[in-house]
Amino acid sequence: MKTSAFRVIVWLVVFAACQKTSEVNHPSGMSAANSVAFTDTIKIPINDLATGTYLGYTGGLYPAGIDTPSGQYAKDLLRFATKIKPLDSSGKASDTGKVLFISLGASTGGNNMKALILKTAGNPKTNPFLFLLNCNNGAGTATLNNIANPNDQYWDHVSLILRSHHVGYKQVQVIYFETDDSLPVNSFPDRANIVRDNFSKAMQVCKSKFKHLKLVYVLGRTTTFDKILVQNQEPCPYYNGWGYKFYIQDQINGIAATRYKGDSAVAPLVTWGWYQWADGTTTPRLDGFVWTKDMTVDGMHADSTGQDTLATRFQNFLLTDRYANVWYANHTKP
Repeated sequence: MKTSAFRVIVWLVVFAACQKTSEVNHPSGMSAANSVAFTDTIKIPINDLATGTYLGYTGGLYPAGIDTPSGQYAKDLLRFATKIKPLDSSGKASDTGKVLFISLGASTGGNNMKALILKTAGNPKTNPFLFLLNCNNGAGTATLNNIANPNDQYWDHVSLILRSHHVGYKQVQVIYFETDDSLPVNSFPDRANIVRDNFSKAMQVCKSKFKHLKLVYVLGRTTTFDKILVQNQEPCPYYNGWGYKFYIQDQINGIAATRYKGDSAVAPLVTWGWYQWADGTTTPRLDGFVWTKDMTVDGMHADSTGQDTLATRFQNFLLTDRYANVWYANHTKP
């Protein structure tokens, strides 16, 4: 089926599902007869929303409803990616050094990184200098609030992981970041703004600790299916992605607290990996990705099959994305 035809079908399904609630849910000042009123309150994957809106906020992973980097931001992204080279323990370029790629955050992202490590190690398609480490921690010890505190015990955990693998902070150049805050707020855009602000603080801490950090990849979160902690159940996972979207938009707009280049840089350059939110089969994604409860062990954490699905898509992104491919893929001549 052609993409355009599939898109029409998706929105017809959404339209029909919302007819009964449109009188209540449409934004203030917008006619219920307007088609936007029906779609505006539905949680459409951000990468499929395009120039459509959610509660008045335009979709797309990047500004203007688009899903790919553009303009000066895209040029900077390519420049930063190109600068990633093997480093020794002192942070100097070395033919015997490592391209240290770590993950930070909670258990879901940690599980994803574990699977990615297995798919990367010894893979002839990947950069032979890559060294991946899972620095995530579970049980609520690695929230945005923890990571945003430079003196939090979480950072002792990170230091322990690095030391045990004989690498150091000065070698870290790329981070995969996935976690949430610890506040029970589930309104929009309040939740997304809280994520954006706490993530901003976390990025400043990361920049201060990892002197050679260049890129941070965010994927958002997968949806959840059971009544668990407020910050882990819908709509919070959906809003988590919006928080990262807002932050990246701030970087593109040159907001001082997110500045990523020049002598006054206070943060690394943050960009999207592949976006992993999907709501079961209720809201089909145009790329065919679905996420269902039977792909999890508890409604939140992926089972072995689900984890393989997530890590495979993440790796496919890293191997094929114009910018990530520069440092993740193997470009050495046979």
